[in-house]
Amino acid sequence: MKVKILTHTPEPEKTVAAAARLCYSNSGPLEIMENMSREKIEKFLNKLISMGHLSPIEHVSFTFGIEGVSRTLLAQLTRHRIASYSVQSLRYNNPFKEDIINQKAEEEKLQKQNLAYIKGLALSPEFNDPAKINERFGIIIEKNIITEKHYEELFKENLSHFIRGISDAFVQTGENFLIFPEEFKEYFMQAGLKFEMENEKLLFRKDNAIEFCLFIYEGMDFSYNLFSKEKLFQIISSIKGFYEKLLFILEEYIKRKYYSTLPEDIKKDIKAIFIYLDGLKGAKEAYLKLVNSGVDKEDARYILPMGTMTNIVMTMNARSLYNFFALRCCNRAQSEIRELANLMLKEVKKIAPTLFEKAGAPCESLGYCPEGDLSCGRFPGMNP
Repeated sequence: MKVKILTHTPEPEKTVAAAARLCYSNSGPLEIMENMSREKIEKFLNKLISMGHLSPIEHVSFTFGIEGVSRTLLAQLTRHRIASYSVQSLRYNNPFKEDIINQKAEEEKLQKQNLAYIKGLALSPEFNDPAKINERFGIIIEKNIITEKHYEELFKENLSHFIRGISDAFVQTGENFLIFPEEFKEYFMQAGLKFEMENEKLLFRKDNAIEFCLFIYEGMDFSYNLFSKEKLFQIISSIKGFYEKLLFILEEYIKRKYYSTLPEDIKKDIKAIFIYLDGLKGAKEAYLKLVNSGVDKEDARYILPMGTMTNIVMTMNARSLYNFFALRCCNRAQSEIRELANLMLKEVKKIAPTLFEKAGAPCESLGYCPEGDLSCGRFPGMNP
């Protein structure tokens, strides 16, 4: 998610203070504006906010550029009615245009990558049989594909997939280390991976273990490339610090592959992420089938999930922003819109710190939570 103020009312704090002063002055607005010192501005703003007299702050507005948020967030955002919204259209901006055009080329690329993986996996006697490969992954391959030992093409483009196959067949894990048989030394050196030799074994410790894992997982398609989820889960539980880096890879993959966001609570569980990925995969495949069968794209998009991303330009006046921050900075707000609200609040405070000093979750300024029994418990549930 990215948030930036694109434009705003010039001198917003001075504008609000001058408008408030006008209500109690015999002078005209031009004279008041000219004679409004910084000290007077802060005095009027603090008085207005503390008394709850917020109508003068409606005179200033802020326009935000918001990128990479979900359609779920958009549905919540537009409930804030005193605002203006411009939203990226899925009708005119098809996120899967390249998939429709390059579907055959992508299938050929995946086929080569998966063949490289199978060759690595088949170095183990456990998988040196097409029937066992079919049983594991549900694909049919010829025996000669497994036994063929020419790996020149793998070293050019698909070495990471080949080594992932080796890893899924041979890796042994421990607390912050990975172990492999010595016979794979040449392949790992070819990939530029760093390891230690110990008792005729190849040992990857700590940072070297993380780098190994990033090498085999970073460039893969988590929906269509072959890999062992069980081995991945095992590595995550063994190698400290790897999951945080993998999470970034998965978020970027989901954005790129499915034009979708990854919800905060799903991020906490790798198994939940793969359930989510299965849903995204099914929705996208159904969408492409509908389009390829002749269904208009604007009707085919009905199958796309609520996590599908969009970009927004939004304008709110300061009073609407106060209301928005009060509701959406609260811990009880949904995680994505809470993140947006906090980023927006951070942006407006850079420009008008005095005006927005008291903005945010109500408990921050009140010292107690007005949510009653629904309180998150961060502050007392009533005014002491």
